[in-house]
Amino acid sequence: MISFKQLVCFVLSLLSFMSVFYSVGKLGIFLATPSRTQPTTQAFPTNRAEIRATLFPLFFNTIWVVLFVLQHTSMRTEMVKRVWKAIGLELAERSLYNIASSYCLLLLLKNWKSSPTQYRLWFFDVEDNKTLWWLMVGSHVLCWIVVYGGSLMVDLPELIGLKHVYYDINDLAPPMSYKSRDLQDYYQRYRHPSFVALTTVLWFTNGMTIDRLLLAIVWSVYMYLAWNTTQEDLKYHQHQLERKRAELVHVTK
Repeated sequence: MISFKQLVCFVLSLLSFMSVFYSVGKLGIFLATPSRTQPTTQAFPTNRAEIRATLFPLFFNTIWVVLFVLQHTSMRTEMVKRVWKAIGLELAERSLYNIASSYCLLLLLKNWKSSPTQYRLWFFDVEDNKTLWWLMVGSHVLCWIVVYGGSLMVDLPELIGLKHVYYDINDLAPPMSYKSRDLQDYYQRYRHPSFVALTTVLWFTNGMTIDRLLLAIVWSVYMYLAWNTTQEDLKYHQHQLERKRAELVHVTK
């Protein structure tokens, strides 16, 4: 018999699943949509009015970017985890983290403001060149496929929060306890897949506006600093790769 607590956590895990896929889908469309307006002839603002018109949207965009970074960092702390445990929602910790991240991301996308002058660091027209258009959009699609595939490899049901509820309903230990100590240590430092793919979707655009540059710089720096892999992580990956190769050789014989 499922308890009320398990039922609540199950609903939260489903909401986490839907929120993550919806928000990431919106982000993918936001980053991959080609810029179709014509570039200005000036690279940067030249007078006070233009500077104010450029800085005003950047100020609000910075608020939403910082909010996302703070949420993404603060909810991983032990203090927040103790709060969930105190109110009996430790089972939904991963789900609540994903829900909060998703809605912070949706707030950022909904309230994102672009400068009316749209100054660009670079621009290339993709409307008249279908090859460039498909190259840009196809690259983004490929990168998101890599991210999704990487999420499956790092145990997507556990990452979303569904596995925690399933294991608890079946009187099993938390899913992370069934993983090796090396893998647990690795997951504590690194859960997001493919730094290269996510960096590509941030920077590979046909029109790099100042507001898009802000987003790309802050998130790239945050990913670089937050995903602090070590030499032990590299050795762990190398060891697992050698094991897989040995298994494949054994199977093909």
